[in-house]
Amino acid sequence: MQPHFTLSPQLLAKAFPFHFVFKGDRTIVQAGEVLQRLIPDIIGSPLDQCFQIKRPILQTADFAALSKQSHSIFMLQSLHSEMVLKGQMMPVEDCEVIFFLGSPVVTEISQLNQIGIKLKDFASHDSAADFLFLLQAKSRLMDELAERELKLKDTLRSKEEIALLAEARARDVEQALENLQRTQAQLIQAEKMSGLGQMVAGIAHEINNPVNFINGNLTYTDKYVQDLLTLIELYQQRFPQGSPEITDFMEEMDLEFVLSDLPRLVTSMQMGSSRIRDIVLSLRNFSRLDEADQKDVDLHEGIDSTLLILNHRLKQEVKVIREYGALPKILCYPAQLNQLFMNILSNAADALLERDIASKQIVVRTSVDGLNHVCIRIQDNGHGIPPEIKEKIFNPFFTTKPAGKGTGLGLSISQQIIAKHHGTIEVVSELGKGTEFMVKIPIF
Repeated sequence: MQPHFTLSPQLLAKAFPFHFVFKGDRTIVQAGEVLQRLIPDIIGSPLDQCFQIKRPILQTADFAALSKQSHSIFMLQSLHSEMVLKGQMMPVEDCEVIFFLGSPVVTEISQLNQIGIKLKDFASHDSAADFLFLLQAKSRLMDELAERELKLKDTLRSKEEIALLAEARARDVEQALENLQRTQAQLIQAEKMSGLGQMVAGIAHEINNPVNFINGNLTYTDKYVQDLLTLIELYQQRFPQGSPEITDFMEEMDLEFVLSDLPRLVTSMQMGSSRIRDIVLSLRNFSRLDEADQKDVDLHEGIDSTLLILNHRLKQEVKVIREYGALPKILCYPAQLNQLFMNILSNAADALLERDIASKQIVVRTSVDGLNHVCIRIQDNGHGIPPEIKEKIFNPFFTTKPAGKGTGLGLSISQQIIAKHHGTIEVVSELGKGTEFMVKIPIF
């Protein structure tokens, strides 16, 4: 028997889409249109075949027991889907039916699809609809927030990539600037040494010819002097009593002194000529303009030539001590190593000439270190290098000299020269006691 309500079943089905009505034998006789869609055979089916009563806990779930729970909140689990209905059992005594009025339990908007219902399935007067609208708004806001978070992450990622790119470009620029400075330093120093070498080579060439002329003639001069002295001696033996005019002139010129001093003069001129010839040889050895390629050389010749160039600065105040070991000839770029010796020895001379001490000295020691390297140590007793700048002395353009007196390129170029020879350069310095540079070059 169909129960008779004030509202028609069709209107009730629309107004309460999740309600159902069952009679005393618990057969469902009426249901909301959504329940009819979800459970097609709900009308006419027993309550137990459509729902499981989760709450309240009942010993028996017959019609009388359910009628007594009219003030309880019921939780019904659909046996056809994941849907759980929450509502009340309201007995209608005159019709002997129980009217269940409730709504699905939904805590996340995504559950609607799992249950198979939509937001529009809820009645407009259902408070669950308001909750679901709030859930929908929350879900939309969460989606927008997630989208903005993704955009923010993309933006931050882009900024990080830009920052990394900028950092990489800055490193490239810094490296390019450093390379440019190093190249500039090499060019300046190379031009400087080239100019010095050309000047030294020119001077050596101009001096060499007249020195050879003088040195060659001194041999004959010595012979002629010896012959003339012998002739005078023979003349005095054969004619001990000369004319008064000759006797007076011999006394006037002090013939005895001239005869004894003339050989010494010739010997002195020969020594001077030999010294000039050695100087010219040293100047030519220092310039080595014709030796751009590697060759086996005696490093002592390069050190001596460099000291000769610096002799005008050293000879008056600085004592140079050479403690040379037995070095083999080294395959190297001789002009570049001379440049290295010049840079270190020149700095040592500057350090000593700036210091007011009684004994100023530079000690040059050479030795073979093991079987693989030659070692050149150049030590001065100058003022030493302050510890705070010791790490900077090989940097290009770093100098402690007054403006115009130093380029700051010498030691930087020296380091590059040693690197080109696969060697090492180290510096040991103690403030107030002096500095020692130790250069090691491999023996090939």
